[in-house]
Amino acid sequence: MVSCSDWLDVRPKSEIPVELHFEHESGFKDQLTGVYTKMCNTRMYGRDMSFGLTSVLSQDYDLKSNSIYRYAAEYQYQETSTKNIIDSIWVDTYNCIANLNVMLQYIDKVDANIFSDNNHDLYKGEALGLRAFLHLDMLRLYSPSLASNPSALGVPYVTAYDKVITTQKPVSETLDLIIADLVQAADLLQVDPFLNAKEDYKTRYARRVYFNYYAVVGTLARAYMYKGDKANALKYAEMIIEEGQKENSNFAWTHYSTLETAKEEQVNRIFSGETLFYLNIKDMNNIVKHYFTASSGNNTLTPSDNKADHIFEKSSKGYGNDYRMLKGFSYDGENKYFWKYHQYEGGSYVDIMPILRKSESYYIAAEILKDSNPKRAVELLNIVRTARNLKDYALSETLTADQIQAEVGKEYRKEFLGEGRCSFIISV
Repeated sequence: MVSCSDWLDVRPKSEIPVELHFEHESGFKDQLTGVYTKMCNTRMYGRDMSFGLTSVLSQDYDLKSNSIYRYAAEYQYQETSTKNIIDSIWVDTYNCIANLNVMLQYIDKVDANIFSDNNHDLYKGEALGLRAFLHLDMLRLYSPSLASNPSALGVPYVTAYDKVITTQKPVSETLDLIIADLVQAADLLQVDPFLNAKEDYKTRYARRVYFNYYAVVGTLARAYMYKGDKANALKYAEMIIEEGQKENSNFAWTHYSTLETAKEEQVNRIFSGETLFYLNIKDMNNIVKHYFTASSGNNTLTPSDNKADHIFEKSSKGYGNDYRMLKGFSYDGENKYFWKYHQYEGGSYVDIMPILRKSESYYIAAEILKDSNPKRAVELLNIVRTARNLKDYALSETLTADQIQAEVGKEYRKEFLGEGRCSFIISV
């Protein structure tokens, strides 16, 4: 496993001992910052675990013939370029996990008085939550799903920073370990400023770039759904839904004024206020130019007009005013390109890579309720659709369970286009 020495190395040819690194609260904060920074690189959520490989596996794009992802799009996982990408995701993700484990091994050993306010619980909760979240993404990418092969081995669930090789456990047991970490994280993150209504909105909003309490709850809904524990998946999904319905919600639906403004640099096409957790990708402008513009060449990642029309049901259902399509695509020269991540100079919503959205909880709940309460399931889908400018195209309350399931799948595709989420859905 890759070591964390790069983060602790502050002098040429020398390394600060780990014990010294964690003598002060700042050491724990820096360790978390290092993990978040690494998660932003192109081998993780700065490309391949968001709009890159995982979106290609979802068949989100029509690739150029010489695209680096052309073999991945055909699921040729052993082809050299594809294998290199897959291996890099594994190495970098487990490097993040290793660094979280270093921190977790020391956080309860040091003098508790080095932490100000509730920061011990805040940092430990973030670290446990992130460790679980990263393992869950690894499990869903690299192991057979519980539904397809209940006895299959999951990915190693690594909880210590040492040279001992972690034994793989069955997928179900791996999920239990993930959930246990998330539950503990949720308990610790009761101190999260995100939960404190007395905190000003700016302070609460800033918690989105950390693995906060709501990120943990959203991940619990996802993990339980993946496990097939619908009762608990619904419980946690409804916690997010209920928070979103509050008068001064932390996750209000994106206001139409920020989508219909004539000032392109102020269009909130990323629906930033609905995110439970996002990463700040500092090089986003160059990334966009490299993959999503007329100058991208063979690197271009965008659906053809026909594919976009099919995904968003523009011709078949008349859904052309769906904000996800209307604001998610734009002309650059003679052709249209995927525009979700476009960065405008002086823009209001820049450098944002969504990792967890509240809409996922609506889809989870709708899928669970399709048999027992189809009316509520349809209502949940229509709430999201209304926020996406489809109020005049409400789904019928008389939809059958199978029809609701089909609509859930369509909504996932529209909502998470270019975010890599649907490759996980497809694998289930």
